[in-house]
Amino acid sequence: MQANQLQKSLWLLVLVIAALLLSSLVPSFHLGTWDIKKIDLLADIKNEPLPVSKVSPTDSAKTDTTTIVKTKPKPKPVVEAFPCPTKNCLQDFSPNKSALKNFFRALKQSNRRQVRIAFYGDSFIEGDVLCGSFRDTLQELYGGRGVGFVPVASEVAQYRTSIQHTYSNWEAYSLVGKQSPQVPLGISGHAFIPLPENEAAFKPPRKPANKKFDRISLFYSSKTKTPLQYVVNDTITVTDTLPASPLANQVMLQTQQAASVRLSFTHPDSVVVYGLNFDTKTGLFVDNLAMRGNSGIGLYGLDSACLTQFNHYLDYKLILLQYGLNVVTETDSTNYTWYETRMVKVINRIKKVFPNASIVLIGISDRAGNQNGKILTIPAIARMRAAQRKIAQRTQIAYWDLFEAMGGENSIVKFAEAKPPLAAKDFTHLTFWVGAG
Repeated sequence: MQANQLQKSLWLLVLVIAALLLSSLVPSFHLGTWDIKKIDLLADIKNEPLPVSKVSPTDSAKTDTTTIVKTKPKPKPVVEAFPCPTKNCLQDFSPNKSALKNFFRALKQSNRRQVRIAFYGDSFIEGDVLCGSFRDTLQELYGGRGVGFVPVASEVAQYRTSIQHTYSNWEAYSLVGKQSPQVPLGISGHAFIPLPENEAAFKPPRKPANKKFDRISLFYSSKTKTPLQYVVNDTITVTDTLPASPLANQVMLQTQQAASVRLSFTHPDSVVVYGLNFDTKTGLFVDNLAMRGNSGIGLYGLDSACLTQFNHYLDYKLILLQYGLNVVTETDSTNYTWYETRMVKVINRIKKVFPNASIVLIGISDRAGNQNGKILTIPAIARMRAAQRKIAQRTQIAYWDLFEAMGGENSIVKFAEAKPPLAAKDFTHLTFWVGAG
């Protein structure tokens, strides 16, 4: 069976993070005529002045000392200004190389409190593909049990292996579907109205066996008090009343060490339901916030006040953005400057709404199509990767090159031809075998 390069790259990302943290412990030392300075990843949060950049004699010679009006220098091209010396590298476009500062600092406290990651993306990660193995890896390292936030209804629930989920009779609203001013969308870009005889049921994943939910909470909003009924372990029926809350609210359910939970709203009235959260008090959690057909631009349509309220409860320390596949086509010849402009606005808003979160833009994955009778990487992928690097540079966040992590040119073809297949025959989406080997 072909080696799973994507899982290896995920491990590489984790090891790079660990190496950076360890390097900060090495003191300054001398190596011959070279002075090796101590690395401090958290320098900008200490009460110390930032170091003044040195100017080379060559740069000084080019400076016009008779000019009193300072002009802003033009930024260097992305590749020149921020070279990526090896494949699979994470590029930090922040001024002080501190794009992941908040996340690194939070990881040190994962044994005392939650560290939460929002993994936004399109159909590439729906059903917890890729995201699930990423979560499992980090929870093995930093603790935590549970899949985090799950929408109360999902069109891919039957395919998801990280949790068992069934539902019936819910009216769905989303960024790419039906919308209404009376139905504010939640953190995932979804919202749901319970219809008569509504129900949503959840069980832990089938593997490993005998797992139970440590704790469960519900996210909703409602203009009035709303009765809620839920059944724990198919035997214990709990009747509760949700308090009125025009903004998103979180309530804990009485479900300690539950093997199953099934909830319903008998008199829904004005309630809007967003989803359930499965977690523990400490450890690391990755919320899969996938939406099929979303280019990423749609995130600008989410209400900032609603997102702020969700962040009040979830307190994200890292936000991952995986988009681009719904923009490129086999025949497109654009350079995606329009996409770059709009995504810059999206990310700048995200930075304001989640001020304590580090942000990583994940570059587009490989995608192949029929190129003169052969299945090859489509030309638009290279242009989208370039556009995404510019987006990360302009917004001063981190960028991870998923295309290179997969193996580069035509890697999706190799994934699809592997035994068992790691990618579908559409040469776009991964299979659940990714992360299983």
